Amino acid sequence: MKHLSSIAAIISLASLSACDSSDMPIQHADSYGYITFSAQSQKILTRTNPYEAYSPERHPATMGVFGYQDNDAANPIFRNETATYNASTQSWPTATPKRWADYPNASSFSFFAYMPYSEAATLTNTISGIYTLSFPFSMENATSPVIFDTKAAPIICALPISKGAIATENEDRVINLKFDQTLTGYSLSFMLDAKMNAIRHFRIHSVTLSGNLATSCTISRSYTWNDASNSWNASDIRWSDVQRAPFVDTPIPYKGYGSETYDDATQTAIVTSEGYTQWGSDFFTIPDDAFTPKIKVTYDVELIAEDGKTVVTRKNATSVITLNKDNFSNLTTGKTAMINPIRILIQPRYLYVLADQDAYTGHLLID
Repeated sequence: MKHLSSIAAIISLASLSACDSSDMPIQHADSYGYITFSAQSQKILTRTNPYEAYSPERHPATMGVFGYQDNDAANPIFRNETATYNASTQSWPTATPKRWADYPNASSFSFFAYMPYSEAATLTNTISGIYTLSFPFSMENATSPVIFDTKAAPIICALPISKGAIATENEDRVINLKFDQTLTGYSLSFMLDAKMNAIRHFRIHSVTLSGNLATSCTISRSYTWNDASNSWNASDIRWSDVQRAPFVDTPIPYKGYGSETYDDATQTAIVTSEGYTQWGSDFFTIPDDAFTPKIKVTYDVELIAEDGKTVVTRKNATSVITLNKDNFSNLTTGKTAMINPIRILIQPRYLYVLADQDAYTGHLLID
């Protein structure tokens, strides 16, 4: 009987606990009452599921935010407010916290954003209901017209986020933003013409860019509210006020890819006729139809002797090709989340023929 009494006591306690839990208030995170944000960024070269979760290793750490209630852009909630990523909460609180409860009479909210934050960003609207988000961008390193680190690459919201009045306790209160890439990406690869025979290869020491190349611009995108569909439409991203500067022999630094083709000790890469060898990391530029740099390659020519030893027949030779619309006619600028392959086929000058074997291939002629 004593055993049964213990069981009854346990059941009684469990019942009491269950009753207590149903009466307990819902516990929310500390940031629940505040207007806060989340971010996803457009993937590179992805055709399905095009957005990825924010990563501080790949994306900017600050966000600029515009927000207003009931279509009142003249009296905003956020006027280019800074939001900074909080790794512990994986959210984007704003520098000046705002509570949903601060706007009890609002029937709707709209939010726009971009990264990284700029004091000069603006959001303008017209009588016809077109909202244009603009911000300036300059290359982080004034000595280079290209970016290798995507944390420094600007991104802009794919669409504004609209929400109705916040009325219920369990309503999703986070503003879930998606961002599109704004710069153009390139990868640079080389291959030998098969006519240069199988025993010969090139060992590339360096690759540089020269030319009058873009260094800064204004990035903008327009958004229009559609009453019929109750949703936003976005224009293409635009780049204006493009400023250029002359560059001479700006390096595309060596990057090893973990194969025998790459020698990390000497920071050189072997180019053969068996396939394309990429030099350096993917790099990003301001979209610019005038992106026509000279690409200079410094290399050794090596032969494999009969005894299997490598013999250098030319040392530190250089050749130059210009990235122009004649031999790279299919390269496009201004398309977001794309890596354009720049493939260069190395040919002896006396074998050169006017035949475009690959729409993305230019011909680097050697004497």
